This record gives sequence, structure tokens and C-alpha cells, in this order.
Amino acid sequence: MIPTRNPRLLTLILSIFLAAVSAGVADTVLAECQPGQMQEANMAYASAVEYLNAQQWDQAIARLNSIIQVCPEHIQVNRSLGEAYNGKGEYEKAVEYYQKVIELRGDEVEAGDFGNLGKVYAKLKEYKNARAEYMKAELLAPDDCGVLFNLGILHSAVGFNTQSVDVFEHTLDVCPQLEKDILPQLAKVAKKAEDQQRKNGNVSEAKHYHELAVKYGSQVGGSTTYQLASQRFNAKDYAGAVTLLQQMLAQDPNHTGALLTLARAQDQLKNRTESIAAYRKYLEIKPNDLTNYAEMLRVMIDGGQCSEAKSLASAAAQKYASQGRLALAPIYYYWGSAFECSGDYQTAKAKFQECASGGHPKYTTSARTMVQRMDDLTAQAAYEKKKAAQGG
Repeated sequence: MIPTRNPRLLTLILSIFLAAVSAGVADTVLAECQPGQMQEANMAYASAVEYLNAQQWDQAIARLNSIIQVCPEHIQVNRSLGEAYNGKGEYEKAVEYYQKVIELRGDEVEAGDFGNLGKVYAKLKEYKNARAEYMKAELLAPDDCGVLFNLGILHSAVGFNTQSVDVFEHTLDVCPQLEKDILPQLAKVAKKAEDQQRKNGNVSEAKHYHELAVKYGSQVGGSTTYQLASQRFNAKDYAGAVTLLQQMLAQDPNHTGALLTLARAQDQLKNRTESIAAYRKYLEIKPNDLTNYAEMLRVMIDGGQCSEAKSLASAAAQKYASQGRLALAPIYYYWGSAFECSGDYQTAKAKFQECASGGHPKYTTSARTMVQRMDDLTAQAAYEKKKAAQGG
């Protein structure tokens, strides 16, 4: 736990979390609520929303609790109870209901569900638990600006300053519109990382983070070209984004944000050779970004480069084996896709099973589906082979 004697840190974290990622899309009600109960619960919930919007927490809680008696697994009602208890300041109760939402949603859980829980843990000063929830949120939303910013704050809050630098640098790459907010944080955590590495006797690492602290501390304003390119990419003007990014990279060839955005824009334009080249350059600078390593494999497979994708996936699985199944799940997923592309369904099945075993919230369900698909394709291939042997 972080001591509470630093009110500036606490105020910063809480102010950030108050603007954190909100819960996502409309939810479903689990089957255990019968149709009549569901209708009754939904009608009653409409009146509870009025109390929630008015921040009349006690009335909202009373109304929501009466609905729970009718339909205990109504996801939105449980989430709203978390919201009401959070608003009332009863954070332990809010934790209970936000945890229940995550449990009820199962494979349909979203980053915002973990974000809600992480936000309340931060208010309880349980920063380690808050960090854990935002790490789960990042797995589902690796480019979400709110998730990344809050995770960067929490890494530093519990002493993981080098990880905080990594996250804030990625946030700067994918969220240039937040540059004015990110740069001061980057300079601060880079200085903390420098002090931490020097204390541990890591002189070269301390020098590296010192240089980053100076670099980010001295930057004023923003990279107008990159911000404009990002705006065009988000507006789906991929060709316009490519033009600006290429101009920028001609001057600054190692700008990781520009390289990553260029890879994605070229992918959208179906320029797979150019996309792969940009991914390769990006990964030379950011070799531990397995999420985007996997995205490069996907582009290769889409372009029919299945053999090379298999080789690269195999190399990544060996190189990063120490990071565990969760981190490697995206690699195993597209490794399986590469074997499927080659018609080796049984090996593909094994890779998808390996992916599913990692428990990655984004890939597990899809990997399980692909396991069944490989069985179906194997059976279909056997049938066609038998039919051909029989002469038709």
C-alpha cells in the first residue's frame, strides 16, 4: 500500500479516476431472470435511473435493491448499485457490485467494467488492486487513452516506474491529443525510474531514464504534424494520414507513434507490404510490444505470407516464453491462424488451445471457437478426401 501522507498524489489519482472510462455498451440479462421478471425489472429500472441522474443515492439504492430481489442477475442494475454506492462514498459496497458485474458478464466483460472497479479501489487507497484491474482493462483496450493514462499513474503509485514510463510512452504514441497531460507525467516518472535504477546500481539504465526525463521535461507544445495525421486516421482518411506520416518520418524516422499509425493506415488501405514494413520498424524500437507483434502477424496472414508468419510466431513464442501464456496469447492466436492458412488444421488447433489456456479476456473466447472450427475443417477435409477416393 502507498502511504496516504502524500495528498498531492492522492488528489491527482482521484481526479483522474473521476474522469475515467465509463461502462460500455448496453447489457443483457442472464437467462435465470424469467421473461416476466425481466420485463418487471426493466420497467422498475427506468424509475431508478431518475434517482441516479439526480444523484439521490439512497432512493436509487432502495429502488435498485427492490429490483435485485426480482432479478438478481440483472447486469445494469448491479452496475448501477455500484455507481450509487460509489457516489454515496460507500466504496466497499461499490466494489462488491462492480465485482459481481464482472462475474456476470463472463466472456462479455469489457474494459470499462474493470475500470469501474479500479476507480473504486483507488478511492479506497488500494492502489495495487486498482493497478491490477487496469492491467486487465488494458488487455481488452490496449489503445484506450483513459485506461492507459490511469494505468501509467498506478504503475508509478506502487513503485513500478519503468513500466509507468513504457505505458505513458505508448499513450503518447496513440493519444497525441493528450500530449500536454502526458508529457509532465512522463518527465516525472522517468525521473523516478532514474532514481530507482541508480539506487539499485543499474548505472546504464539510470542514464537512459535520465535522458528520457530531460527529453520529455524539455518538450513544449506538440507535434502538430502527428496530431493532424492522427486526426485524419481517426476520420478514416487513411491516404491523407499516410502522406503526413511519411513526411514526418522523413524527418524523424524513429517516431514510434508515427510508425505504428502508418502501419495501421497502410493495413486499412490493404497496402500490406508497406504495413508490414512499418510494423517491422516499429518493433525494432519496441520489441516487447507483443500486441502489435501479433497485429503484424495478422497482416502477413491476410496477405498470404503464412509461412513467414509461422516462423515469426515461433521465434516470438521462444523469445518471450518467460512472459507467460497470458502475454503470449495474441501470438498463439495468429500462429494458429497461420497454420490454418497452410491447411494444417490439427497443428492450428493445438495453437488455438494454447491461446485459450492463457485466459486472455480478448482472445480466449475466439480461440475456443477456432478450436471447434479446426475440428470442423478437419472433418470436412476427410470427407472430401474420401469422396474423391470413391470417384465423386
